[in-house]
Amino acid sequence: MMKFRMLGYFVFFLLICSFHGAAQDSKPNQVTITALDEGVWLHTSYYTYPNGTRFPSNGLIVKEGDSLTLIDTAWGELLTLDLLEAIHSEIKLPVSKAFVTHAHGDRAAGVDVLESKGVDVFAHPLTVQLTTEQGAAVPNNTIKELKEAGSVVKFGSLELFYPGAGHAMDNVMAWLPEKRILFGGCAVRSLQSSSVGNLVHGDIHSWLNITKQLNKQFKSAVMVVPGHGDVGGYELLSHTEKLISDHLK
Repeated sequence: MMKFRMLGYFVFFLLICSFHGAAQDSKPNQVTITALDEGVWLHTSYYTYPNGTRFPSNGLIVKEGDSLTLIDTAWGELLTLDLLEAIHSEIKLPVSKAFVTHAHGDRAAGVDVLESKGVDVFAHPLTVQLTTEQGAAVPNNTIKELKEAGSVVKFGSLELFYPGAGHAMDNVMAWLPEKRILFGGCAVRSLQSSSVGNLVHGDIHSWLNITKQLNKQFKSAVMVVPGHGDVGGYELLSHTEKLISDHLK
C-alpha cells in the first residue's frame, strides 16, 4: 500500500511540474531578436500596460567586426537585461556601444543597465540635457556634432542624422547605407498606426516638414524600421506624412 501511495505522490509531482513548465512555455516573449539582413537584427521589447495590453518597441543591433552596436535600449531596465541575455544567447557577440535616439523611456530607459555592463552609450546633446532634467539615466557620451538640424555623423557603419524636431525635439534617425535600412524610430509610424501618437514633447509642424524631406531623401530605402510596429519599406514614410497632414487639417 505504501508503494502505491508513494507512486501516486510521484505521479502527482510530475503532473504539477509538467503543468508549471507548460505555463512557463506559454508565456509570451518579452524580448525578441529578428534578423533583417546579414549582420543586422531588429530587437523588439514588449511593454505591458496596467490594463494588460502589450505594446512593442523596436531597436536595431548592428554587427561591427567582433562586437555589436545597439540602437536604442529595450523599454525598461529589466527588459534591457533580458535583451542583453538574448543577444548573448542568440548572437554570441558583446555589445560595445549604443546610441539612444531620444529621451523617452522606450528609447533610453535601459541606459544605466548598458553602462553598468561597460557599454559606451551615446546621444544627441538635447537627449543628454533632457534625461538629466528628468532625473533619468543619462547617456555617458554626447555627440556634439549632431546638435544642429540637418547634421549627419558617422557611427561605425551607420550614419546618424538629426533632421530636427518631430515626434520629439531630439529625435535622431540611423541610416545603414550598405544595406539601405533606415531606422526612423518614433518619428516614423508603422502602417498599423492610424494616428500620429504621442505629441507631448514634439513639434507637429516641424515633423511634417522633416517627413516631406525624408520622403525625398530615402526613396532608395529597402527597409524602414518604425519605433513601434512592423518593419516596412518606403511606404512608411509616405504613410507618416499622411497621418501628420490629416492631424493638422
